[in-house]
Amino acid sequence: MKFFHRLVSWIANALFAVSMVAGVLMMLHVTIDVIARSFFNSPLAGTGEITASYYMIAVAFLPIAWVTLRDQHVTADIFVSALPRLFQTVIALLVDVLVILYVSAFVWQTWISAAARTERGEVWEILGGYLPIWPTRWILPVAGAAMVLTMIFRLFAKLTNTNPVTGEKA
Repeated sequence: MKFFHRLVSWIANALFAVSMVAGVLMMLHVTIDVIARSFFNSPLAGTGEITASYYMIAVAFLPIAWVTLRDQHVTADIFVSALPRLFQTVIALLVDVLVILYVSAFVWQTWISAAARTERGEVWEILGGYLPIWPTRWILPVAGAAMVLTMIFRLFAKLTNTNPVTGEKA
C-alpha cells in the first residue's frame, strides 16, 4: 500500500507542479502581451488562443489528482452527515465506485478524441499562422487517468483503514 501511495502521490504532485508552471507562464504571457499592446502597439499573436487552449486547460485539469488525493473536492453532504455512520460509510464507498466508473468513461472518451485529433493534426488559425492544438487534447485523458488511479487508491485506503494522505495505517 505504501508503494501505491508513493506512486499516486508522485503523479499527483508532478501534475500539480506542471499546472503551477502553466499558471505562471500564463500570467507572464498575458502580461507581456498587455505591455506589448499598450506601449508598442504590437500585441503577441495568438495570446488568447494559447491561453485558452494550453494554459487554462492545464491549470484547470492537471491538479485534479492532487485535489482528489487530499479529498479537497467541493461536497454538499448536509443530508448524508445526518445519517448514521454505517450509512455514511456505505454511501462514501458507493460514491467512490461511481466516480471511478464515471471518470474512467471520461478518460476513455477523451482518449478517443485526443487520438483522432492527433491523427488529423488539429490546428487553430491565428494571426500570422496556425497553432497546433492536438497536444492539448491529451491533457484531459492524462489528468482523468491520474484521478482514476487516485480514486482507486483512496477506495483501497478506506477499505484497509489506511490514511490516504500519508499512506500509513490508521
